[in-house]
Amino acid sequence: EAKQVAAQEAERAKFIVEKAEQDKQSAIIRAQSAQLIGQAIANNPAFLALRQIESAREIAHTISNSSNRVFLQSDDLLLNLHVLDLDGKATLKK
Repeated sequence: EAKQVAAQEAERAKFIVEKAEQDKQSAIIRAQSAQLIGQAIANNPAFLALRQIESAREIAHTISNSSNRVFLQSDDLLLNLHVLDLDGKATLKK
């Protein structure tokens, strides 16, 4: 029985180590993705406009599936159409 308990403790320790390694890897991936998003925004302002449109779509989809009636302004959908240059260039006005 002592061997069985020791084996279980060893398995538990191995699991904890593997979980810590996975947590470390996920933190690295999150940091790299944040860095890549920052670079994409710096290199191309249209990327930010695209992300705003994607967020607005997600909000609209969530609201459309709701059983409640909701009225929103376009600013609430993060569109801010008055600051977007919609003449085909897909850049943000400053």
